[in-house]
Amino acid sequence: MKNFKKLLGLLVIVLVVATSCTTVDSGHKGVEVSWGGETNLEKVYNEGMDGGFHWLWDNMIEYDVRERTMTEKFQFNDKNNMNTGVEIALDYNLDPSKVNLLHVEIKDYEVKILKTLKSAGKEVVPQYSASELNLTKRQEAEEELSRILSEELPEFYVEFARVQMTDVDIPTKIAEAAEATAKQMEFNKLALEKATEAENNFKAAEWDAQTKQILSQPAMLQLLKLENDKLKWEGFFKHGKSPYGSGNVYGAETAVFKGMK
Repeated sequence: MKNFKKLLGLLVIVLVVATSCTTVDSGHKGVEVSWGGETNLEKVYNEGMDGGFHWLWDNMIEYDVRERTMTEKFQFNDKNNMNTGVEIALDYNLDPSKVNLLHVEIKDYEVKILKTLKSAGKEVVPQYSASELNLTKRQEAEEELSRILSEELPEFYVEFARVQMTDVDIPTKIAEAAEATAKQMEFNKLALEKATEAENNFKAAEWDAQTKQILSQPAMLQLLKLENDKLKWEGFFKHGKSPYGSGNVYGAETAVFKGMK
C-alpha cells in the first residue's frame, strides 16, 4: 500500500512538472498572458522551453517574427489622371522585442499594414505617369515608398525591410483605346483583302470578256486564218508537203511547174 502511494505521488509530481512548462516555436516570440488576462509587458520569451508552476494557469501567446511578404494590387490615378493598376510587394516582420506591446495595443496589425501601404501608394503614384513607372522612374518611386513606410510602420511595432512595385498596368483608358485601335486595324485589313480580291476577280472577268470579244471580230478571225496558212506554207517549203494534203500544189504525180518533167 505504501509503495502504491509513493508511485502515485511520483506520477503526480511528474504530471505537475510536465504541465508546468511551455515552449515557444522556432522563428517565434512568446507573450505571457496571466489567467486573469493581464499581459506581461516586462518580458518577451525567446524560442525554446520555459518552466514554472505559473504555466499551470498562465498562457503563452506566440507571434511569428520571421520576415514575410504582403503583395496587394491597388488602383491609383497617375499624374495624367489615368486610372492605373499598381501591384506593390512589402517585405516586413514584427518587431521581435515588442510583440508584447503589439499584443496589447494592436489587434489588427495586418489590416493597419495594408492601409499604410495603400496610403503610401496613393501619395507616391500620382507624382508619376504610368509610362514613367514602367520605364524610367520606378526605382525613384520605390525609394519614396520606402521612406514613408519606414517612418509609419514602427507605429504598429512592425519593422520595414523593403518595398517593390512588382507590376504597373497600362492605364484603363489607354488600354481600351489600344484595344479599339487594334480591332479597327484588323477590320481595315480584312476589308482591304476583300476589296483586293473583288478587284482582281473583276479584272479577270473583264480581261476574259475583252479577249472573247476580240477573237470574235472578223478581222481577228482573218488574222488567225492567215497565221494558220503561213504555218502550212512554211511546212511545204521545208518538206515539200502541200498545205492541201497532196505532194504539191497541183496534186499528186505532177511536176511542180507545168511543162517540166
